[in-house]
This record gives sequence, C-alpha cells and structure tokens, in this order.
Amino acid sequence: MTPFTLLGLPWGQLAPIAAGGTALLTLLYVLRQRRRRLEVPFSPLWQKVLGQSEAMSLWQKLLRLLSLLLQLLVLGLLTLALGDPRLGRSQEGRSLVILMDASASMQAQIPSLPGKSRLDLSRAAAEELIRGLHGDDLAVVVQLDGRPAPLGGFSDDERELQSQLGQVTAKDTSADLPAALLLAQALLQGRPHPQVVLFSDGGFDEATLKQKPSGLDVRFVPLPTQAQLRPSEGNAAITSFAVRRYRRNRLSYEVLLQLSYFPSPGANQTARAAQLELRQEGELVDVQKIQLAAGEQTRKLYPSLSGAGTHLEATLTLLDGAVDVLPTDNHAYAVLPERERVKLLMVTRGNLFLEGALLAASAGEENHLQIDKLSPTQYSDDKALRYDAVLFDAWTPAKPPEVHAIYLDPQGEQSPFTVAKTVTAPYLSDIDEQHPVMRWVSLGDINMSRSSVFRLGPYDRALAQMLKDPIVVAREQPGPTGMKRSLAIGFDVRQSDLPLRVAFPVLLMNAMDWFAGDVDEDLGSFRTGTTLVVPLRGGRARTASQASEAQLSQVKQADLTLPGGQLAPVPVHEGVVKLYGEQTGFYSLRVPELLRSWTLALNLLDPEESSVVLRRELQLEQKLLRPPDPGQQALRRTLWPYLLLVAALLLFVEWWTYHRRWTV
Repeated sequence: MTPFTLLGLPWGQLAPIAAGGTALLTLLYVLRQRRRRLEVPFSPLWQKVLGQSEAMSLWQKLLRLLSLLLQLLVLGLLTLALGDPRLGRSQEGRSLVILMDASASMQAQIPSLPGKSRLDLSRAAAEELIRGLHGDDLAVVVQLDGRPAPLGGFSDDERELQSQLGQVTAKDTSADLPAALLLAQALLQGRPHPQVVLFSDGGFDEATLKQKPSGLDVRFVPLPTQAQLRPSEGNAAITSFAVRRYRRNRLSYEVLLQLSYFPSPGANQTARAAQLELRQEGELVDVQKIQLAAGEQTRKLYPSLSGAGTHLEATLTLLDGAVDVLPTDNHAYAVLPERERVKLLMVTRGNLFLEGALLAASAGEENHLQIDKLSPTQYSDDKALRYDAVLFDAWTPAKPPEVHAIYLDPQGEQSPFTVAKTVTAPYLSDIDEQHPVMRWVSLGDINMSRSSVFRLGPYDRALAQMLKDPIVVAREQPGPTGMKRSLAIGFDVRQSDLPLRVAFPVLLMNAMDWFAGDVDEDLGSFRTGTTLVVPLRGGRARTASQASEAQLSQVKQADLTLPGGQLAPVPVHEGVVKLYGEQTGFYSLRVPELLRSWTLALNLLDPEESSVVLRRELQLEQKLLRPPDPGQQALRRTLWPYLLLVAALLLFVEWWTYHRRWTV
C-alpha cells in the first residue's frame, strides 16, 4: 500500500496556511490569559485571599495549554483537508471502462415506465455498478455512439463518475463498437486488471459482433425486463428518402420513400395502419393512409412534384392506438438544390446535329442552360472566361480554357488529351455506366468510321473503351478556381450515327450536370454518423460571384446552424469544411465572407437502429459475454470528510473543557 497523496492544495500552499493560522491562534490565546473578574457577596472577607499570590502547579499550567493544543490540532486537520488527501492504492484494484451505448436505438421509450428511455434504464444500472466499486477500483465512462469518446479521466470518486454518467446523451447515429473497443484498449494499456463493462440494448449488426478478437475482458449488462416490448408496441421508420429532378424538366422532381415496421418479438405479424405526410417548406403536399407489412419494406413514389421550395420533410405516424417506441426515425428530411444557370459557349464551324442535340437537351430549361455560338476564328481565351463551359466541335484551341470543356474529336499537339493512335471502324466494348456522364446513355452499338485512342493521364477516367483502348475520357483535376472537369470524345459525331440516337442529347445534358456538380449524388439527404465534406469552391457551375483563391485563403471559419437552431462555428481548412452530423434535421452552413450558404439534410436511415433489437445475451468475438463481478460498498479512500468530523469533535472537546473551568 502506497502512502496517501494530495489531490487538492499541494504541500507548498498548505504550509503557509498552517503557519499563518498557528501564529493567529497563539496571539489570540495569549490575549485570553487575562484573569476573569469574579463578584462575591462580601468583599472584605476575600480581600486577603485575593491579595495573595497563588502558586500554580505544573498540572494546572498544562491544562491551560490544552485549549491551545486542541485549537492547533483543529487547524492542522482543516488545513490537511484542503489538500484532499487520499489513501494509497493497492495493485488488486480493477481498471474499468464503462461503455455507455448512446446510439439512436437507446432513445426508444419504455411505455410501461412513462418518460423513461432505454438510456435512462441503462444509466441507472451503471450508477448501481459505480456505487458498488471496491476502494481500489478505478473507472472511466466512455460514450458509445458514432464517435466514441471518454467523458473524463479514470477516477474512484463516486461523484465524479456520476457526473460523467450525467453527460451521456443519446445521438441520432449508430454505435461504432469496434472503435470503442480500440479506444478502451488504449485507455487500459498498462493498467492492472483491465475490464470493459458494456451497457447496451445489444443492437449491433452481426459483422460487428464477429470481428477479430481484441483480447479485452468485456462484460455485458443488458437492459432490465421492463424494457421488453409488448405485442402492441413496435417501431415504424422511414429507412430511405431519395429525391431527384427530372432530366427533361428540371422544374419537376420525384420522391421515393422506403418505409418499414418492426414489430415486437412474438407479436401478431399483421400489417399496421399508418399515416404518411409529405411537406415542402412546411406546406402539406400530400397525406395518405398506408398499410405497413410487419418486417417488410414498403415503397412509396411521389412522381411529378413541383414547387419553388427546396426543403422537404416526410412524417410517418402509426394509427389505431399502436405504440411507436422510437420517434427519431418517424421524420425524414431532404433538400432539392437550387438550379444554377449554366452558360455554354459552342465553338464550331457549323454542325446542325450538335445544335439540334443541345436544343433538345435544354428543352424546357431556358433558365438553366444558355447557349452561345462562335466560330473558331472568333474564339479567344478572354471570351471563354465569361462562360461556365466551352464545347469544341472538331477544333482544338492552342491552349485549354480555364473553365470546363467538351472536346469532340480533339486533334494536334495542342490537344489536352494525348492521342495515342487512330483506329478505323471501332466499336465500344466497355462502358463505365457508374460515371454521371454515362447514366442512361447506351453506346454499345454506336457506328463510327474512325476514332482516336487516348493515352490516360493521372486525372483521367475512361468512360468508353474498345478492348481497353480509351475512346471517351473524362478528366477531373484541381484548378485555380476549383475542380476543373473536361470530357473528350475521340470521334467526329458527324461521321457516326450518334446524333441520330437519344443517347446524344442525354450525354450532353449529363456532361452539363457533371460540370455544374448537379448529379444525383448531390440531391436528397445524407446519413447521420458520417463525415460530410463541403468544398467552398463549389463543385457546381462557376459563376461571376464564385470566390477566388485569394478570398478562400482568408476564410478560416464558417457558421453552422444546427437543426435545433443553435449556432456553432466550424473551421475551414484549405477551402473545405468537414461536418459530422449527430442529429437528424436540416443543417445550414453559411460563409459571410463569400455571401454563400449551403443546406444539408441528415437522417438516421439505419434499419439496424430502427429495428430496436433488444438482446438479453450478447456474443462478441464468438464468446458469450458474462455480467460484471458483483461489487461491494467500499471504504472511502477520500479522507477529508473524516478529517472534518475529527475537527468538529475536537472543537466540542475544547468548548466543553473551557466551560468546565479546566482550561481557564
């Protein structure tokens, strides 16, 4: 056993306090030695006695010093209490990491205990564990959500550990158990008798539970039986919310919702009645009653919607008295990006097929795509800078423009896409259908007389190939004003049947959307618990109001408005903001220096969390987790309460002896 240590004031500060107090008490004691006046009925009788010099025995002198000694001892005890002394620790104590599951499923309500959630019951069980820790045990609380983190340091102080427990707040994310175990392993490194105690509902996916062994001693504390769902209880959830604009009419859009109902174990598997509402900017768009099959997914499509708003919200509510235990996933949010105007410059000697395809692609989108035409002799770099994109038809400029570009049959040494060779009567065997430019584009049976084969560069991606020879190539590389994108088609469209196909205007429109950053991945919503990267340069079309590199270099902070309305500053690093969403709803990111703002929608969208699984037993690393060892009420290692108690007793003794005339 090591000697006690001070966790409060150090010895260097306690010594001056003790010295000053001793001097003050001694002075007061000396002043108190004046004899007290005592009145008697007949003074002449006592004059002779009072005039005599009374001899004092050694014992009487010691009694007079007793009061001073008691007060000095009280001062010493109070001074030592300021140092918060603690008893030494043996090597038999445990080092505990208390993992508190704070994922979305822990927000599930307990209908049999109104106002209580799973997290509340789990916290109560953890408090009981803390109260039963041994005197030599140390513990720390770690919140287990999408980003596990300790809520303090190792401590044996019950109040400190209770305070850490009070900081645990359920998030709208899943729980990253592997990351939490790695964190626990780092926290317990080198500590005696390490152990991890997991408080959770056990709602982890099978891949997580079958991970590689970590070597940790993990114990599991399940929720009490009160948390079990009854037959009338379950959870209805919106598990997917997708939004996209129509290619042919960008003013209209469609919504696809995926709904699920997760019944309680052993409940009747009949369908549940529910009401689904869709709102745009808070205004009701549609409301209807639907039937949710138990354990199955139900899809609901809203086609041909329109409106000026960009904020969409869907709400799902169970009917007929059914109890929905998890309200978090009953709401879903999505954002329709505003359509930005794209200015396209077409440089051509004349191509009716190309002009017709562009007119067909931009039909019904006069406010989205503006097309101007120049001949090669009229083209200049300065004119290109006035546009968002330039299309070069069978002509290649001496210098690539500083904007997005499409090259149809680029030739010559000045071509930004290096031509490796030329092939006759080629055919396309490999199509990259995952790239935004190639969506809904069929080129497999295109006929062409000849084509160039490109040599891929470091930023190039082959979209269409003939036996691994790239013929259609996309390039995405960093530029002075953001990401610069280019598309090269190795053949002259007039020497092919591509202009006669629907694929041609679709390909051109896809390219415009890719340049503007307006592809399907940017629409709709994102999942909580993921890191979102928001480039302030913008992946969308370049406009005159878009910030320059000089402006971006001055931006160090942006303002983020959370779904609850709280304003939080976020750092900006090299023109990029990284956000981690822990709450469902709309997030607004604003950069005052750039006069720009972004809106993001985050949803739970996690069937594992929405299923509100409740396990009484948990197998981790193919091993059944046992409950933690029972604790016992331990002797407090904190000594200051005992010091104060002894000091109070000594004060009473000093008061009693003084009034008994022993120390007078």
